[in-house]
Amino acid sequence: MRSTNVIRGLGFALALASVGAMAGCSETVLISNPDSAPPTRVDAVIEVTSENPDNPLLVDFGEVPAGEFREQEVNIKNIGTDVLQLQDFVLSNTASFSLVNLGELVPLLTPDSSWVLRVKYEPSQDETIQATLIVASNDRENPEVPVSLRAEGLAPAIDIDPDSFDFGNRELGCVGSLDIQIANIGRADLVISDLTFDDLSGNGEMALGAGVTLPLILSPNDATLVEVIYTPTDVQPDTSTLTVLSNDPLRPSATATQFGIAHLGESNTDQFAQDGNNATDILFVVDNSCSMGWAQSSLAVNFASFVQIVEALDMDYQIGVTTTDVGDQGHLEGTTRIVTPNTPDPAGAFASNVNLGVSGSGIEKGLDGAYLALSSPAIDPGGYNDGFMRDEAGLRIISVSDEQEQSTLLSNGDPGAYVNYFQGLKTNPDHVILSDITGGLTGCSGGSGSASSGSDYVQASVMTGGISASICDPNWVSTLSSLAWLSQSFADTFELSKTPVPETIEVRLSTDGINFVPIYVGWSYDSALNALVFDLDHIPDNGDIIEAEYTVLGDCED
Repeated sequence: MRSTNVIRGLGFALALASVGAMAGCSETVLISNPDSAPPTRVDAVIEVTSENPDNPLLVDFGEVPAGEFREQEVNIKNIGTDVLQLQDFVLSNTASFSLVNLGELVPLLTPDSSWVLRVKYEPSQDETIQATLIVASNDRENPEVPVSLRAEGLAPAIDIDPDSFDFGNRELGCVGSLDIQIANIGRADLVISDLTFDDLSGNGEMALGAGVTLPLILSPNDATLVEVIYTPTDVQPDTSTLTVLSNDPLRPSATATQFGIAHLGESNTDQFAQDGNNATDILFVVDNSCSMGWAQSSLAVNFASFVQIVEALDMDYQIGVTTTDVGDQGHLEGTTRIVTPNTPDPAGAFASNVNLGVSGSGIEKGLDGAYLALSSPAIDPGGYNDGFMRDEAGLRIISVSDEQEQSTLLSNGDPGAYVNYFQGLKTNPDHVILSDITGGLTGCSGGSGSASSGSDYVQASVMTGGISASICDPNWVSTLSSLAWLSQSFADTFELSKTPVPETIEVRLSTDGINFVPIYVGWSYDSALNALVFDLDHIPDNGDIIEAEYTVLGDCED
């Protein structure tokens, strides 16, 4: 026949005999065998109609969602005067259309009789489709009647853009970002049930960004974005795939593929000298209430031991004293408010400064005193404590009191809030250490005097790795010596001149400036500081040279 997609509905032979026995019939006898041609001397006339009032030879199925079906009827009637033989049905599209009831076919229609053919439309995709149904019979004038079939299949249809993407040859460490659009170009809701991402290289260099909430429903013409992030850490090729599972009947599993590779960028080497700067700012917060005269005297008398040690360490120190009385606003006390190695008599100047008297408030607020001394406006240019706190120096806060801490300015006196504030004053929070000379956790008594619990001071000391010493211990020399050693603060943080690819950093150490030995432990890279940070037990000694070689992070502009 005329199409490769054909449904043949008839395979029968016509044999009519004794027709003349019928009342009023002609005596014409038609005899046919299965292989013979249709009778030629007949007056059978076919009429094919649908339910379409405007065009009876058009069957319009309208809109049908994929996964569903709709049936329409085609009425075939013999309006002639002889028997109509239905010989064949030819359907031009069998992918979406089918003939339902051929098994019930009545192939011979006597005049005025009819038979109804049911046609089914069952779409599997989003489509606008037309087809033709040919009804063949022994009608001599109209042996083939074309019936037009029309339908709209409504289904989701996924589109991924781009379905293939190459990040190109990037400099090592440069981060690439790709937005993949997942769109519904069909005419029914697209339901995304799952997203899977496979980094085929296995190094985690390609990764999915913040995911979407599943299941995700996209209306027709709606879309969503999925981010793929590429962070190459080596110079090997990388590949990844994004697989989207949905209810698209044609592409239930759709895939997008990503490629990339990287090359080494500029190399850079930084050198740093542990130059013995050893700068430390030391703030003593001393209780000046009525019970503290004896403690102030012990501190003043024994402070020479403190000065001896810090000078032996060649420490660049600055020492100030403030009180636990917030009425003093954190002002540094004494004629020489900031004692330094250049002060003619550092121990004598400190002894004078710490002789605060005992007329201060009986509500001791040592942490508030330190807070007022180290915050605006006291440390602002021209402020009362201007020049005390240096950017490059470590910070030590030593509280001396025989009473419990009663501060209220930060978080109703929470010691942790004060620790956070003080550590925030330095780029590296490890450069801030709080210590205390108090009654300890439970209070104390001894030859020098007695004291109540100083548990809040102790808590702050523990949080920063400081020293807690008993104010009742008559051996102030030992206490002050320990505090002096803790005041040492060689540089442990070395800022790099350029931003590195962290995985490429190599650190070497030299004690003579000539021979460099690689070191693999005791240091880390802090991206927030863009600096090498050495552990406390691995800080380079005075005079050491630190060398850092690394690949510079690329320009990274796409």
